[in-house]
Amino acid sequence: MGEEILIVIIPVHEVNEDVKKLLPEAISSVPKEITVRISCPNGVGKAVSPIVSSFKNVVIYEGEDSNKSSFTELVNQAVGNSKFFSVLEFDDTYSPIWLDNFKKYVDSYDDVSVFMYLEDLYDFETKEYIGFGNEAPLASSFSNEIGEVDNDCLQNFFDFYLTGSIIKTDDFVETGKLKTNIPVVFWYEFMLRMTNKNKRIMVIPKVGYIHNLNRKGSLLDIYRDKYTDNEAEYWFNTAKKESFYNIQRDVRPYNPNVEED
Repeated sequence: MGEEILIVIIPVHEVNEDVKKLLPEAISSVPKEITVRISCPNGVGKAVSPIVSSFKNVVIYEGEDSNKSSFTELVNQAVGNSKFFSVLEFDDTYSPIWLDNFKKYVDSYDDVSVFMYLEDLYDFETKEYIGFGNEAPLASSFSNEIGEVDNDCLQNFFDFYLTGSIIKTDDFVETGKLKTNIPVVFWYEFMLRMTNKNKRIMVIPKVGYIHNLNRKGSLLDIYRDKYTDNEAEYWFNTAKKESFYNIQRDVRPYNPNVEED
């Protein structure tokens, strides 16, 4: 078998009623020729198996350590030998044109490391449409090149969505993968790090992903309840500092009584 061009990774850290209902919908949005890798902590795959048994393109990938269950750990462990990968959250879906538009762009822009998409954002509870995500780089003067995310624009703007994007595996691994000790803003730190290393990030000007926000128990919902504004600011500043290093260094936990370095 030759190298797979693209796989989809879906992190699932536990099985609950939301996973049972939403995971099949997420998988159904993936073209059947694309392998879907469900990334779980050790021991969780047994509960996932009956949920996905009807899908022939699904592989369950368990880590060796049941304690490794964070989003970043599950993404990192599941990255394999495919040329590209994409991360799909189990409560989201791809749009029907997601793969076709990637195929149109990848041959013309072979030096791009991350292909982002416009995203339709919906409130999970009310089903109301919130707006676009990732549209900012398409505005003139936002970045040095229209449609691209560069390090300059990232210094002052961080409202991007990386799930649904298609990422070049070699560049992801070369620059150190996601840093598991940076909560809240790990995707932001990743984008800073990639652009620090002159890796190109481009927005395909088509809606490729439907992203649901405000689901109770989602990662952002947990972060919203857990982190104060001051703590979130600390992690944003930490992301900027750590983005100069490919390796994951020790990072001081937030302490409101200690001034930042």
